[in-house]
Amino acid sequence: MNRVNKLVCAAVYFASVAMLSAQEASSVSIDSLVESALQTNAELKSFEAEVAAAKGQRTQAGFFKNPEVSFEMGGREVRDSENVLQGNGTTMTVSVMQTFQFPGKGTLRKAIANKNIEIAELGLEQFRLSLAGQVRVLAYEHLAATAEANAAESVYKQSSDLASQLNSQSNFGARLLIEIRLVQASLVELGAAIKDASLRREETRTQLNALLGRPQNLPLRISASFTPPTKRLDDTRLIFAAQNNNPLLKIRQKELERSARELTATRLDIAPDFAIGPFFSRDVAGDTEQNFGGAISATVPIWDWNIGNIQSAKARSTMAEALRVKAERDTEAQILSRLKAYELTRRQLGMIPSELLGNIQEASTMADTQFRNGSIGAQLYLDTQTAYLNALRASQNAVLDAWRTLLDLNLLTGGHLDTPKEAKP
Repeated sequence: MNRVNKLVCAAVYFASVAMLSAQEASSVSIDSLVESALQTNAELKSFEAEVAAAKGQRTQAGFFKNPEVSFEMGGREVRDSENVLQGNGTTMTVSVMQTFQFPGKGTLRKAIANKNIEIAELGLEQFRLSLAGQVRVLAYEHLAATAEANAAESVYKQSSDLASQLNSQSNFGARLLIEIRLVQASLVELGAAIKDASLRREETRTQLNALLGRPQNLPLRISASFTPPTKRLDDTRLIFAAQNNNPLLKIRQKELERSARELTATRLDIAPDFAIGPFFSRDVAGDTEQNFGGAISATVPIWDWNIGNIQSAKARSTMAEALRVKAERDTEAQILSRLKAYELTRRQLGMIPSELLGNIQEASTMADTQFRNGSIGAQLYLDTQTAYLNALRASQNAVLDAWRTLLDLNLLTGGHLDTPKEAKP
């Protein structure tokens, strides 16, 4: 019976694996990949944990310090001026002291904790934008590599069949023999192109699976058209959007605000904290003496005025201000450079007629037929195949550059690209 149960469990397991593989092999959209990554990415969980840790520190900052309980007990002797023992017994002292911080210290501590929460949340927001852009870029790279690998495979099969057919002929001259050898030699370069494109396809697949938290061996099929973005952008609106929404700029601003509060808190550290509470003492040495009252203690800033820590806090505040200014300048420069790159890439794509790749692919097939008929030579045939693959690769690289640049701009503006206008064809 146990053996039957094991066989049934194994069958269910393998059936589940097969169903999972079939499900993963089905076509998925880029948007669904992004949504899945934002739900399952392991590194994203660490940023969420940082936010939770910062909130925990804020909760802790709101508590009073625990009271301190002191208990003393020992022996007691009472002697007169002649050193004659009058009595002996025990002595005991009990006190409970509650520390109260100088007014303002707790408020500053909580304000600093709030800034830590805001910085952690902005870091999470920045990573989410970066992760979504990374998934989209990898998806487009996967589509481009797949198309290039398929095209190279098609040309390889066509050239290999052509060389085999011509090589099987019984009678051919030296010219045809040389042309056959040229076609066969081109197969070496085509094999390298297939390998490179297939390797890029596999690398993007495994990277996407890693970002999505899936097993590396799962297949991937993306259902999306590999077309360039058509958004038209304005530099002034982009810079304005970045100044208000860029996560890094927001982080630098929050760090500056936090450093200002830390400087104030450091200056306030020398203010005395007070400990207040009741005490009780009992001395028994023949007679019994009991005392009950209140006690107060405070630190007095005589030797240490916290000068070194204040200097360090001032330096950190100056550093935070410098980093904020640098981030503003770097962001503006990055936006302008990427915007220029985006415009040049769109101009490059505009120079490619929409029907060009289809026409070159038809020419590639036509060249095969014409070469078999003897109407053209091997060099024209090979030039046609090379032109087709080169045009496909160049156009796909331009589309990838456009998407990379647009997604970089989306990250720089904190996901707030200005309202796009559809480009005129």
